[in-house]
Amino acid sequence: MSVTSETAKKERERLIGKYILAAEYSDVDTQANGINHLAFITNKVDETIEFYTKIVGLKLLRVRPLDGDERSTMIFFDLGRDELLAFLHLADVNKQSTVGVGGVSHFAITITDDQYKGFKSRAEAHGIRYRTIEHEILKSISAVDPNGLEVELSVWNMKPEHMSQKKELTHDG
Repeated sequence: MSVTSETAKKERERLIGKYILAAEYSDVDTQANGINHLAFITNKVDETIEFYTKIVGLKLLRVRPLDGDERSTMIFFDLGRDELLAFLHLADVNKQSTVGVGGVSHFAITITDDQYKGFKSRAEAHGIRYRTIEHEILKSISAVDPNGLEVELSVWNMKPEHMSQKKELTHDG
């Protein structure tokens, strides 16, 4: 069955009614302090390092063996706030996983407006295609890395602590 705009709207309304307006889902304290690390598979280590350091602007922190497999390598980039981005170059990718994005649409990194402008300038200087979006929550610029992953660099227009849809709907806050 094809999804229409109307059926998608009804599904969103159902989800809001069932989950956003229910205290058991939306009136709880988050039990996390952020992302420790995101880890993706790569078979293009040099290109990945070049892209994330020279284009995205992340610091390369460490290159080390993968736990439990000395033949495989992990690389770590600093995302700020003690959060990391990791890539795994697996010696036997067929046994452990497959290269590619699978079910991942994209991942996003929080940046400042100046960092947004810097990324845009570096992407243009290196001939890297990018796309931009802007809405009430954020503005972002994104590009596809050498592994086929879309990395989105986002500037908040609305801080997460002000994003509660329940507060908007109930005028509670």
